Amino acid sequence: MFAPSSFLERHLSNRPNHTVDRRVLFLALFPLLFPTATAQAAETTEVPPLPVPSPAAAGPDRQAPVVMLHPKLPLPPRLVFEPGINEPAVEHVFRIRKGQSLMAVLTGAGINAGDAHDAAEELARVMDLRRLKVGETVTVTLAGGKAGGAAGALSGLRMKKDIRTEVGVGRLLDGSLQSFERQRRLRREPISIQGEIASSLYADGVKQGAPAAVMLEVFRLFSYSVDLQRDIHRGDRFALLFDRYREVDGVDADYGEVEYAALDTGGEKIRFYRFETEPGTFAYFDAEGQGVRRALLATPLDSARITSSFGRRRHPILGYSMMHRGVDFGAPTGTPIRAAGDGTVVSRGWKGAYGRYIRIRHRGGYQTAYAHLSRYAKGLRQGGRVKQGEVIGYVGSSGRSTGPHLHYEVIVNGRQVNPVTLKLPSNQSLADEALERFRLHRNEIDRKLQEMAGSQRADAGISAVN
Repeated sequence: MFAPSSFLERHLSNRPNHTVDRRVLFLALFPLLFPTATAQAAETTEVPPLPVPSPAAAGPDRQAPVVMLHPKLPLPPRLVFEPGINEPAVEHVFRIRKGQSLMAVLTGAGINAGDAHDAAEELARVMDLRRLKVGETVTVTLAGGKAGGAAGALSGLRMKKDIRTEVGVGRLLDGSLQSFERQRRLRREPISIQGEIASSLYADGVKQGAPAAVMLEVFRLFSYSVDLQRDIHRGDRFALLFDRYREVDGVDADYGEVEYAALDTGGEKIRFYRFETEPGTFAYFDAEGQGVRRALLATPLDSARITSSFGRRRHPILGYSMMHRGVDFGAPTGTPIRAAGDGTVVSRGWKGAYGRYIRIRHRGGYQTAYAHLSRYAKGLRQGGRVKQGEVIGYVGSSGRSTGPHLHYEVIVNGRQVNPVTLKLPSNQSLADEALERFRLHRNEIDRKLQEMAGSQRADAGISAVN
């Protein structure tokens, strides 16, 4: 067995004055060289290839594409791959981690650095790669069933640019890479969910039909102003409004942002609305136009229980009463700990009885401290910047501790205060024209919710009669 490209190189190098196009000659010879592959390609012609998009940027260095490789098709006859193309193309899905570039994702998948660089450079024509988000997925297509790690096996890749747009890169017959962008045909459906809390906001929301990703967003949204471990009780009610996107065949494709979230707890009614403050910029506000976001989160864990409050207590190890200047959250070892606010890491390391310890300085004279960690988040260093909600470490039992938990402190102007009772002002408030626009938007959301509630009651009545 020999490589067709090598055969052609020898054939053409002996005839320097010949004007036959290499690709034309190769395609003419291919059925004789690889009859099995040719037969297989012919058998799969009933599956249409992707439509070939126009080049992302015109110019003499951008040749018109020959053919775009369909991710689901076996490879067509091409110049660039060795024999072995009888096998179908295979796909692998990779999730982007913190600090990881697209090129790092591809090289980590075993693709050679040259192909990874070319693919990233080509994709940058249709997408700003500086805006890749942690958790986004990249679907990589490898040629001829070759496993990741085989140099030169990249056939293409694709990923979501936004809910309605998919972008990617495909290899052409001439071996070059071509970017593409296409619109997904989706139907947008508003979804309204209401429920009563029996176990937890997160679990009961999922039980009522909200996807886990939506409930995680809701959980973090309320964590700015509500202690989700102490302030929510059985019988409290919640309501949500978000969009669902479906393919034309009815298959769920994606979910939009939470447009509205409400929580009735302890006689307090909390309403949050998503609002576009300026083109392309969104934030959440309460019914009066006060921003939801605060300087610090009410709790730095997504799921935990308070095992020891702020104040004087009998120490569980030392056996005598002393001041406990923080709050202890009981949680399993390895539970992610999130930065309570934007800031700078001023301390990271072992601190006696505190064990593995982090302290962060925030604006306005605030600092937060996190103790007894099992380990730090990768890349966290003293002097580094962190964002509110970013994972900085993981729950453990290091130092003087009786079991896995997080000891959490808030320091205001050098003095430790009770994190639970601390009231923080909003980071953003609407006024004037923006406030008027928000009120119109709020009224429209409320009207939509009433209409959907009436429709749901009517449907329930029909079902009861039937």
